[in-house]
Amino acid sequence: MAAAVLIYLWILDELSFDKHHDNYDNICRIVTTMKNSEGDIHLTVTAAPLAPKLEESFPEIIETARFKPALSEMLVSHGENIFYEKGIAFVDEEFFRIFTHPFIFGSDHDPFPDKHSAIISEQIARKYFGDENPVGKAITLDDQTIITVSGVIEDVPANSNLKFNILINFEMIEELGLAVHWENLSYYAYALMSENVDHPALKAQIDTLTKELYSHGTYEFLLQPLPDVHLRSSFDYDVNGHSEPTYQYISIFILIGIFILSISIINYINLSTARSTMRAREVGVRKVFGARRGQLIKQFMGESFLLCLLSYLIAMLLVELVLPSFNSFTGKEVNVDYSNIPFLLGMIAIIGFTGILSGSYPALLLSSFIPVRTLKGDIQSGSSSFRRILVILQFSISILLIICTGIVYRQLAFIQNQNLGINIDHIIYSPVVGNTGENLQLLKEDLHKYPGVLGVTNISDLPTLTSSGTYGIRWDGKNDEDRLFVNVKKVDHDYIPTFGIELAEGRNFSLDHPTDSTNFILNETAIRMMNIEDPIGKKFTLWGMDGEIIGVAKDYNFNSLHKEIDPICLHITNPYYAKKYGYICMKLKGDNIRNTIKIIERSWNKLNPAFPLNYTFLEEDYAKLYLSESRMRSLFALFAALSIFLSCLGLYGLSSFMAERRTREIGIRKAMGARSWQIVTLFSWDALKWVLISNLIAWPIAWLYMNHWLKDFAYKAKISPGIFLLSGFIVLLISMITLSFQAQKAARINPATSIRSE
Repeated sequence: MAAAVLIYLWILDELSFDKHHDNYDNICRIVTTMKNSEGDIHLTVTAAPLAPKLEESFPEIIETARFKPALSEMLVSHGENIFYEKGIAFVDEEFFRIFTHPFIFGSDHDPFPDKHSAIISEQIARKYFGDENPVGKAITLDDQTIITVSGVIEDVPANSNLKFNILINFEMIEELGLAVHWENLSYYAYALMSENVDHPALKAQIDTLTKELYSHGTYEFLLQPLPDVHLRSSFDYDVNGHSEPTYQYISIFILIGIFILSISIINYINLSTARSTMRAREVGVRKVFGARRGQLIKQFMGESFLLCLLSYLIAMLLVELVLPSFNSFTGKEVNVDYSNIPFLLGMIAIIGFTGILSGSYPALLLSSFIPVRTLKGDIQSGSSSFRRILVILQFSISILLIICTGIVYRQLAFIQNQNLGINIDHIIYSPVVGNTGENLQLLKEDLHKYPGVLGVTNISDLPTLTSSGTYGIRWDGKNDEDRLFVNVKKVDHDYIPTFGIELAEGRNFSLDHPTDSTNFILNETAIRMMNIEDPIGKKFTLWGMDGEIIGVAKDYNFNSLHKEIDPICLHITNPYYAKKYGYICMKLKGDNIRNTIKIIERSWNKLNPAFPLNYTFLEEDYAKLYLSESRMRSLFALFAALSIFLSCLGLYGLSSFMAERRTREIGIRKAMGARSWQIVTLFSWDALKWVLISNLIAWPIAWLYMNHWLKDFAYKAKISPGIFLLSGFIVLLISMITLSFQAQKAARINPATSIRSE
């Protein structure tokens, strides 16, 4: 029951995302579908001018607001408090009229009094200003941009899809050099809708407007309801990269919770019916004295509910004890709120489900005894076939969970060992801050003196997240109807060797070729989709910049392995961008990494003393791409182990009863010369039959479900028959050990004692 409560708390948290907003049911996210030659691309970003245009064009849209996360961490300072901060974003003032973020200081009526204003979270306020009211005080971004705090809001709840600590006036976007034109799709946008909107009709009007705005007919814009953002999002590029719908996990864990409760209920039913002989005479006597069957059913059901209620009280103590560990295990921040109506209804459902199912069959069985027969000692302890069916069901559930756990483990291991075509081992990165971009060449020269540093490169964005792409390309042989969306990465000359990317044809960018500043390297997928033969030297144009293809990189995974490799175009970062934005990546030798990082810090601080080195291992970012699968694997393993334990607990109790009922048989067999191992084998044969039947039930169900789950991955491990055989063997071994223990115990009893006791 404790496990079921924890699962229910997890489900409630998943279903509660963004519900703290007053306008929850009327908020939509504006998302984009882009037509591509080999399948559409689904994005959660749009062009910056689109949201205001939709608000202006359609009265059904009351307000719109844009949200643009900062490209990287920023150094925030106030007095002696200087820290790198994540969660910085640019928003319109309408953001606070669409979403509910209570103000502690300041007001949502005028969140940004001027262009250089910012709203900070309560946590940031305490971190930089202590208990003071920070409104009107200044903080500095990256040691150059001064902004004034105009308000403090409560910390963003954990069950929110948009997480942030500092919100800056959107009007500062262009001041910081970020493009806001119609073809730059890199801005998140939200709309507050009026009540009872005819969404199909509005969608048709948006499509008409889109054709006017984009003559090439490549884009399609849709309104995604806020309730679907967390549960049903499936996008190639989302806030944190590729996204998969989470509602499927909810249905999985609902089933797991039911499975675990069912195993416990089966144990209770089996043991209650097996021990029914102990209460048969009580039933007979009560019936003789006039008790009706309905009264007896009420009594036995009442006993079952009382046990369930007591179990629930103990379960809640266990839940409170393990909740911190459970939160750490799942990455959640759930808590028990006894005043929460959905929680209370769920607890009533769990107690009712357990009480009714566990009490019904024993109550019906016990109340059906005929007084004359029970008082004479002619007592049946219920159908043994029914008990066998219940045990088979238990083991089927356990085998199913073991198989699912094994396949999830195998898939994650496959992903982790997959050749990405890019070497991310021992690479650290730091955002371009301060004078780092201007002094990059000096930093490279300094670091190349140390054998522990194998490479240094500047890139526009990390390999795990591509923030830039376009249809704005032309190539030799391109037809007018050819539409291809390519991901664009701005890199420098050291990108390919630092990341160990192999070239299929041509050469890398080189300082010896000044014209490479307008040349391009494309991957094999891009060349294949453009249908170019002998691509080296062919003309290629990106965003009006004419050059030629000088190299073809072998395909490498720069996104989650959930999706196929996309076309990618590499070109040299322009000097202005390289000085202000992007990341510096450093490839380290595998030995003595800590000492190498200290050397890097010394070189970094010498060139950029105002900005301490703030590094992250790239491997950690790749691991985050599969965080939900990793947590799913751990939860599967936990609940599979629990289900096996509960199944064996029931089997142990049932085998104890069987051994007790067959004491005389065992005594006679031993008197006739049977050895202990033969008696153990006799008992174990029952377990073998049950487990074999359980396998036949569990295997096809597990194969169908996991085959469906693996469809979400573009690269997937094969479902090996070995996992099915291993799961059956594990359950068989554990059950035989459980039965053998009881059988061995019964076999050691002196035959004379066994027969005499009967």
